[in-house]
Amino acid sequence: MASASSAAAAAQLAALTSAVKELFATTFIGFTVATTLYGVSILQVYLYFRRYSQDRWTLKTMVATLWILDTLTTIFVAHSLFVFVFGLLSKKADTNIPWGFTVEKMLVTIITFIAQCFYAHTIWKVSKNILTTVFVSVLAVATFGLGIYTTVHLFQNPGLNSISSRSFLIVSGLVQGLAALNDIVITASLSYYLHIKRSGLPSSEKLIDTLIVYAVSRGVLTAVAQIMFLVLNVAMPHHQYWLPFHLVVGKLYINSVLASLNVRSSLSRTEIMLGPGISALRNNEQMDERDETVTKPIAFVPMGVAHPPASSFGTFSRGSVVSDAERG
Repeated sequence: MASASSAAAAAQLAALTSAVKELFATTFIGFTVATTLYGVSILQVYLYFRRYSQDRWTLKTMVATLWILDTLTTIFVAHSLFVFVFGLLSKKADTNIPWGFTVEKMLVTIITFIAQCFYAHTIWKVSKNILTTVFVSVLAVATFGLGIYTTVHLFQNPGLNSISSRSFLIVSGLVQGLAALNDIVITASLSYYLHIKRSGLPSSEKLIDTLIVYAVSRGVLTAVAQIMFLVLNVAMPHHQYWLPFHLVVGKLYINSVLASLNVRSSLSRTEIMLGPGISALRNNEQMDERDETVTKPIAFVPMGVAHPPASSFGTFSRGSVVSDAERG
């Protein structure tokens, strides 16, 4: 009887140790990729504050907040890895989820909410369509609320087995599903509203195509990460293969927002409204002859600088202009 009990205890300990090792391995892989993306986001933040010092304070505050959250998530994942490594080296199979990982999950939920609200505002500025904007905003709020609920659940139930419980899997699946759906809606909406802004001018067609490709690539990355997170979490609840996607998705949201802001300097100088403080201005030196017959020379006006009234031609502007999004 004693030998049977000790054998069962040994088997249970071996299973727990295996689970902790798997958790460490998946976390390490995700942390490696996420840290690389963190380096990219640092570069993007530096470029943003260097190039767009005249942006509104709200945009600057959002960028600074995202960078702080990005830094904190990296620190807390590093803390979780330290706990895993320390436990393995001391031959103690800890069955509790490190508090640093739970805090990191909460911060990723906040990052997702900020990014999706940013794109909801962008859709509103581009389209003025209240239904699409409200739908995206509601999905963002629902994702945020359910994400906070799962975070509270993990704080109250830190055991490793709690993340594979049926109730947690259902709520967690809803979080990832709603987030992925919102990314798809955002991508489709931006692509559609940019498409209907086509004016028929060759240079503007190239610019619109570039913006649509960029919007699609942004949405695909975050949506795929959320879908893989959902599929692996639901299909293999007793494994942690979903962890790398969880650790990466927050970085993808941050880099997509920063890239949306920084891309302004690399686009052209004929103005197209893209959202809060975002405009694309096409350089007249690159215009086709057909464009020059209908478009006057355009001078770049830094964002936030006073300027005279401008007349507009379709979605493009004549004279020195700043988009409505840049004005407020």
